[in-house]
Amino acid sequence: MPAVTVSLCSTLLFVGVFLFVSADQRNITAESGQDVSLPCRAPNNNIIVLEWRRAEYGANYVFLYRDGRFDPANQDPSFKNRVDLQDRQMKDGDVSLILNNVNTADTGTYKCRVFMRETRLWQLIYLTVVDPPDQKIITAESGQDVTLTCRAPNNILVVDWRRADLGDENVLFHDDGKFVPDNQHPLFKNRVDLQDRQMKDGDVSLILRDVTTADAGTYQCRVFIEGARTWKLVSIINLNVPPGQTGGQEKDEDNKDGGKEDGSVWLIVGLSVSAVLLVVIAVLGFLIYRKKHQPSKEHPADQHSKQPLQT
Repeated sequence: MPAVTVSLCSTLLFVGVFLFVSADQRNITAESGQDVSLPCRAPNNNIIVLEWRRAEYGANYVFLYRDGRFDPANQDPSFKNRVDLQDRQMKDGDVSLILNNVNTADTGTYKCRVFMRETRLWQLIYLTVVDPPDQKIITAESGQDVTLTCRAPNNILVVDWRRADLGDENVLFHDDGKFVPDNQHPLFKNRVDLQDRQMKDGDVSLILRDVTTADAGTYQCRVFIEGARTWKLVSIINLNVPPGQTGGQEKDEDNKDGGKEDGSVWLIVGLSVSAVLLVVIAVLGFLIYRKKHQPSKEHPADQHSKQPLQT
């Protein structure tokens, strides 16, 4: 038997008869990269042994405190330098665990066990770690049909589209292969649909028809996947519908058309000026040519005839 296990068993033998105290399981959801607090509290700080374990990790600990200090001997490598007590003094029996920089591999059941004289307490916590949702900004023109994109893993059971400012009412709710309009906000009645009702490859994008300025807001796409314990927030989209303005793409096209029109005007002006210059040059050339080739006013024969007769 390993020395650590023997030592731990020896420590627990001094505790005597235990009164077992347990609490209901708590569920916590976090996003990848966050620091998470797993709460656990004992009646007081007269703690002999504190164990934090993952149900899937067998004999390895997430965190072990005994003999007044942290014992890293059997700590699972995946938690090395990532866990600590929220209060190392464990004041008022606070033995909550801080788990830093969580990732999806940290999803699972955590068990907090506290050994005190005549009492043993344990708490179960199920931690779900999800990847942060995609966030997008879309600008649309009034009257357009807009696609709010959302793609989730396969095996989707329920799709829930909501807008943050509408409270408990939803934009679209799809459950068990059909739409459920019971809690739909009146603003979206007969104006929304899934881009693919078969949800192939996890495509649960929303089509919103004939948008107006009243449709502007923050939309959230959530799904419930087969085998999951909680909802998964997949996508957050901020929809802008400016009053009396076109969308960004069409605005750029307008600018392009304006540029083309200005270019045409300058082309016409340039051609006109060139034509005038050519006419002027042609006239001047003709005049110069005519001047050079025009006959003299008095012909030599005439000049001879005008000489006075000699007598």
